Amino acid sequence: MFAYVVRRILSTIPLLIVGTFLVFTLTAISGDPLAELAIQDVDQAAYDRIIELYNLDQPIPLRYVNWVFNAVQGDMGPSPSQGGQQTFDLVMQRAKNTARLAIPAFIIVALSAITLGVYSAVKQYSKLDYFVTGFSFLGISLPTFVFGLFLQVFWGIWFFDWFGVRPFFVLGMRTVASDGWLDMIRSHVLPITTLWLVITASESRFQRAAMLEVINSDYIRTARAKGLPRRTVILKHGLRNALIPLVTIWAIDFALLLGGSVVTESIFAWPGLGRLLLDGIFRQDLNLTMGVVVFISLLVVIFNLIADLLYGVLDPRIRYD
Repeated sequence: MFAYVVRRILSTIPLLIVGTFLVFTLTAISGDPLAELAIQDVDQAAYDRIIELYNLDQPIPLRYVNWVFNAVQGDMGPSPSQGGQQTFDLVMQRAKNTARLAIPAFIIVALSAITLGVYSAVKQYSKLDYFVTGFSFLGISLPTFVFGLFLQVFWGIWFFDWFGVRPFFVLGMRTVASDGWLDMIRSHVLPITTLWLVITASESRFQRAAMLEVINSDYIRTARAKGLPRRTVILKHGLRNALIPLVTIWAIDFALLLGGSVVTESIFAWPGLGRLLLDGIFRQDLNLTMGVVVFISLLVVIFNLIADLLYGVLDPRIRYD
């Protein structure tokens, strides 16, 4: 298994290089970061200092090589759009804020997707199955911002008009240290619910399809013929193999959740990685954009590797020799 892990890590290095170079190039040529200074009354010495500081007088390939050399040492450079703060520190700080949504949302999504998918498959063509199917199609077809805006309008406007109170905050993040436990929970509920609605819709469909394929397998029929309890057949023998396709989806979804849910964080004014990435793109902040992209890329690689290793745990027939 160790050799397999090493091979997988080595194989992702060229992919990361190509991906980050493309992002670096597209960001660098998307606009002139000095255009705003050029139309202002800026001292020429300060103008030249900015060019020297960010290597703007060098060709893009050389700038990329310099950036990679510094990045592997933990120095992703300052962020001009964030007042010159270090990009690495900004990414780590915002990653903690994003994790406040990503971790609880992922746990709720995983439990919901398994429960809905399994029951929908076991009770195929029942009222419950039709309900889960309808819920899934609704969640897949509607964009994320529709759910987010609906929750904001319902709890922030309609509910307030009816009862005169707002049980949940519709904008911003509260913490225990500054606002207390109750306000912290009230600020987390709506963005987590939005993520839950969108992601559970698709994952429950994957779980249902995988479970239907498994429960119609020969070994499941054999287990039933041996007289094993239905609960044991479904949960012990069926669910374990049906989780294999879902593990791959989990790896990608969890990495992207930790990497920042751009739409959800924008709707709820959440100071996470998603909003930080948008700031970097719209304000042509190359260091900031690259810092967030590399962070997300590493998360995707790491969690996909974890998913591959979990295959062997769920299915003993899988070997990594």
